[in-house]
Amino acid sequence: MSKNVLKAALVAGAIVLGSTGVAQAESPVPGKPGTANIVEIASAVNAQTGEFDYLLAAATCPYFEGAIVALLTGSDAYTLFAPTDAAFEGLQRALGVETPAPAITCTLPQATVFNILAYHVTDGRRFSNSVFNKRSVKMIEMLNGQYIVTNPDLSINDAAGQTVRPVLPLVNINASNGVIHVIDTVLLPN
Repeated sequence: MSKNVLKAALVAGAIVLGSTGVAQAESPVPGKPGTANIVEIASAVNAQTGEFDYLLAAATCPYFEGAIVALLTGSDAYTLFAPTDAAFEGLQRALGVETPAPAITCTLPQATVFNILAYHVTDGRRFSNSVFNKRSVKMIEMLNGQYIVTNPDLSINDAAGQTVRPVLPLVNINASNGVIHVIDTVLLPN
């Protein structure tokens, strides 16, 4: 499923952003920012494939009153590590939730959902060459104030000690207000 998600993200990104909107990780210059924001790109991928149902459901929980969407559609630059639906379904199975469904995220306490979402976003445009250092580990502060650790092997360690991998090949999805990296696991904060 990961290859299909990546392919859809590339196609949606190319359609929404134009040909300069998506750059391979090997590219030292990712190109100009696209015209679509982070939420518009995630929504375009979702419209094509049904992917990112969980992420979009969490971001639009009624108790946030649109604040998360406003943050990710605004003019400030952010980098989003976007878990696939399979990543959220895996987390729900691990938590013993028998019927995975995107709407289940809004039944969790607001503080929990906010902490998890904020742990997937960092300030600024962080392309893959900024996220991963080829020679050493790198700590990146997320919006919830906690850190992820990125490794030269392109893996990420979260606060819960799990190893997370970007969907490969690693691609910078270049939005008007940031960058999206698709990942295979939900990052867990403390």
